[in-house]
Order: sequence, then C-alpha cells, then structure tokens
Amino acid sequence: MSDIGKVIELISRGTENFISVYYRALDGHRENIPLLFEPNAPIVYNGNPLMGGEAYAELYSRMPPTVHDVTGYDCHPLAVAGANGQLSIALTTSGKVRIGSDRGKGLCGFSETFILRPQLDGKFRVGSCGYRLVYRAEDDLEP
Repeated sequence: MSDIGKVIELISRGTENFISVYYRALDGHRENIPLLFEPNAPIVYNGNPLMGGEAYAELYSRMPPTVHDVTGYDCHPLAVAGANGQLSIALTTSGKVRIGSDRGKGLCGFSETFILRPQLDGKFRVGSCGYRLVYRAEDDLEP
C-alpha cells in the first residue's frame, strides 16, 4: 500500500470513531459537546452563526431530544499541516435525524461538514463545522 493509501486508511478509521463519539454526544451526552471543538471554532447551524463548542452545547441544550442516523460520510486529508505536522481532515456526513420523541414526526435529513484539526494531545477537534437540516414533507412518513 502506498503512503497516501495508508494515510487515507488511517484517516477513514479515525473519522469513523469521531462520527460515533460526536453524534453520541449530540444525541445523549450534550455536556461533552464542548470537548469535541476548538474553543473558538466557527459553527453555522442551519444558517445561524455560533462560536465554539460551548455555544453549540447551549443551542443543543434548548432543543428536544435528537436521534441521528448517519447513512454516509466522506473524508479526505487537507494539505494544511496542524499540530505535530499532522494533516487536517475534511469530513462530510449525511443521514436522518429525528427531532423530538413523537414517532412519525420530526424526521429530517441532515448534512454536516467539518474541518477536523489535529491537537498537541494527538486528538482531533472540530476547527469549524456547518450543519444543515434538509426537510422534505415525505420525511415525516414512517417507512
């Protein structure tokens, strides 16, 4: 396997782990949201600008319960080195999210784009992200 192939494989495994941890935080452990972000990370939630994980956690604390089902993701390295010379990662996720607990209601599509930046502790944190709900009337119908 080429060096770039190894990098892609490593990034893919790391982003799968990040996706699991991140959406678990949004859906049930919202107190952990700030830990996943750089302190001043720019965030755009459905067109509304926020600054940092604390603000994102505050937004989610006012929302009804959510359940995200990530059905796809794409990631690739960015040619911008971060801490310890590691590459940053561009990550896009998409899927369905249920907002609230009413069965058959509140189901929307979503798309989220991240720039994950390496930190000195070896972990990646969100350097910026954009979240967009994609609502279609047929999403309210249970299959």
